[in-house]
Amino acid sequence: MRRFITNHFYWFNLVFFQLMWFVAVFFTTSGQLFLIFALLVHFYFSPNRKYDLASLITITLIGGSVDLLISWLGLMVFPDTLLLPFWLVLLWTHFAVALNHGMSWLNKIPVYLQVVFGGLFGPLSYYAGYKFGAVDFPLPHLQTLFVLIVIWSILLPVYLFIVRIYGDYYDNVEQKSS
Repeated sequence: MRRFITNHFYWFNLVFFQLMWFVAVFFTTSGQLFLIFALLVHFYFSPNRKYDLASLITITLIGGSVDLLISWLGLMVFPDTLLLPFWLVLLWTHFAVALNHGMSWLNKIPVYLQVVFGGLFGPLSYYAGYKFGAVDFPLPHLQTLFVLIVIWSILLPVYLFIVRIYGDYYDNVEQKSS
C-alpha cells in the first residue's frame, strides 16, 4: 500500500488536499485532530519531507499572517477567537504541502495565469467557507471578495515562487549527496 501511494503521491495529494479543505471548513474546531493526523500521514508518505517542511513553515506563516491582518481589519470574522482559529492554520499547512505535490502543476503555467487562478479560486475558497459558516464577512460581500481577489492574485504567484525556490534547493542538495 505504501509503495502504491508513494508512486501515485501527486494524485493522492491533490485529492487529499480537497478532502482536508472540506474537513477544515465544514467541521472547523471538531476537525482539528483529523487535520493533524492527516498532516502526519502526509509526512509519512511524502517523497520529500524537508521540502514539504520548508514550504509548510514559510507559506503557513505568510498565509496565516495575511489572514490575521484581514481579520484584524474586520474583513473576516472567525467565531470564538481573537486570533486565527487553529483549524485555519492547519488548513494553511495542508495548502502549503499541496503546492509541492498535487498542485505543483500551477508552477508550470505562466505567471499571468497564476494571477488569474489565484484571483479566482482563492476568494472562491473563502466564499465557500463563508457559506459553510466557518467565517463571517461583516462588510458587503463584494467589497470583501474584491480585497481577496487582489490579495490572492498577488500571493498565489508568490507562494509558487517560494515552493519553486525550495524545490530547486532540495533537488540540488539531493543531487550533491548522490
